[in-house]
Amino acid sequence: MPPEPDHRRRLGAAGEQVAARYLSARGYQIIERNYRRRWGEADIIALAVDGTYVIVEVRSRSDRRYAVEAAQSVGPRKQRQLLRLANGLIAEHETELDVRVDVMIVAPDRGGRLSVIAHIVDAIEGSWIDD
Repeated sequence: MPPEPDHRRRLGAAGEQVAARYLSARGYQIIERNYRRRWGEADIIALAVDGTYVIVEVRSRSDRRYAVEAAQSVGPRKQRQLLRLANGLIAEHETELDVRVDVMIVAPDRGGRLSVIAHIVDAIEGSWIDD
C-alpha cells in the first residue's frame, strides 16, 4: 500500500530542508526553494561557490533501500522539464549563466535520521531545449 499523500508531502518537505542545509554547509547560496515558473518547477535553485547556478531536484525516500529507484525516478520527461527550466532561468536573467542540474537523494541514514545519501552533480546530460 502506497504512503498517504500527506506523509509523502511531509517527507518531501523534510528532504528538501535536509538538502538545502547540506548545500549551505558546502558553500552554496540558496537562491530560492520551490521555484515555479511556466516552464516547470524545481525544488531548489542555488548558487555554487564557482558562480554556477544549480537547479536541484530532490528525491526523498523513507527507506534507503529505494535510493537507486529514487535516482532512476528522474525520467526523460522530468529531465526535459529540468532542462527547459535551466533555459528559462537563463532567459529570466537576460544574460549568459552557467547552469547545471543536480539530483540529490535523501533517505534515513543508519541511525534513522534523514540525510543526503547521494548528490549527483551535473546529473542530466543532453542538448539544451529551445521550446
